[in-house]
Amino acid sequence: MIALVVTTATLGAALMVSGQFSSVYTTQLDDAATREETRYALRVIEDVLRSAGSNPFGIATSVCPAPGTVFRPIDRDPNGNAVMDDIRVHADVNPPNGLLGGPPCGGDANEDVTIAYDGPAQTITVLDNNVGGAPAPITDTLITNLQFTYLDSNRAPTVNDNAVSYVQVAITAQTRTRDVNLGQPRTVTVSSEVRVRAR
Repeated sequence: MIALVVTTATLGAALMVSGQFSSVYTTQLDDAATREETRYALRVIEDVLRSAGSNPFGIATSVCPAPGTVFRPIDRDPNGNAVMDDIRVHADVNPPNGLLGGPPCGGDANEDVTIAYDGPAQTITVLDNNVGGAPAPITDTLITNLQFTYLDSNRAPTVNDNAVSYVQVAITAQTRTRDVNLGQPRTVTVSSEVRVRAR
C-alpha cells in the first residue's frame, strides 16, 4: 500500500514537472518564432529604405505609375491619415535608366514601393506600385504596430519629406500563446535605423 502511494506521488510529480517543461518549451518556441517574424519584416523594410532616393539620371517627374508622378525619395504618409505606419519609396534602381518604373509602366519592379501596416489583418504589406495588384502581406498575422520616425541630417524629427536623412523603424508583434503568469500574449518589439541617401 505504501509503495503504491509513493509510486503514484512520484509519477504525479514527474508528470507535473514534464508538463511545466513542455509549457516553457512551447513558450520559448513561440517567442523565437515571433521575434524571427519581426526581424524578417525589418530586413525587408531596411532593404527598401536603403534604395530610397537613388536617382542617378535626375528624374524630376515620371510617366509611371501615372503621368506626372513626381519623383519623391520618401513619402512619409502615402495614405494621408497622419499615422506614421506607412511609407512610399522611389528609387531608380532596377536598372538605373532614368525611368521610374520603366517603359511602358510596369517594366522596372522595386522602384516605387509602398510599405504599410494593415491593422485589421495584423500584417505588414508591400505594394509595388509599378507592378500593380493588391498589397501583399510579408508577415504572419501577429503584428500589432509599425512605426516610422523621420529625422533630418541633424537627427532632429522632421515633417519635410525632402529633409529626411534617417528613418527609424519599430515593429511590435504579439506571440500566439499566452504567458502563463500574465494570462495574455507576450509582446516583442524590434527596431532599426536606416541612413537614406543625402538630399
